[in-house]
Amino acid sequence: MTCRDCKYFKNDPAWLEKAFPGLNALSSAYGSTRGENGVCIKKDIYLSPETKCRDFEPGE
Repeated sequence: MTCRDCKYFKNDPAWLEKAFPGLNALSSAYGSTRGENGVCIKKDIYLSPETKCRDFEPGE
C-alpha cells in the first residue's frame, strides 16, 4: 500500500494551509504545483502519495 491510503498521510488543502502558516504567500495548497503531495504526520515529512513505507496503517 502507498501513503495515499495510510491513516498518517494528510493532503487536504485546508489542513496543509493550517499546518504551514504562510504557505499561501507562495501559492495556495489548492494549486496544481502541489499535486496530491502531503504530509506524513507520523514521520513529519512532506512526500508524494505514491511513497511506501513499513509504518503503513490503513486509513479510515
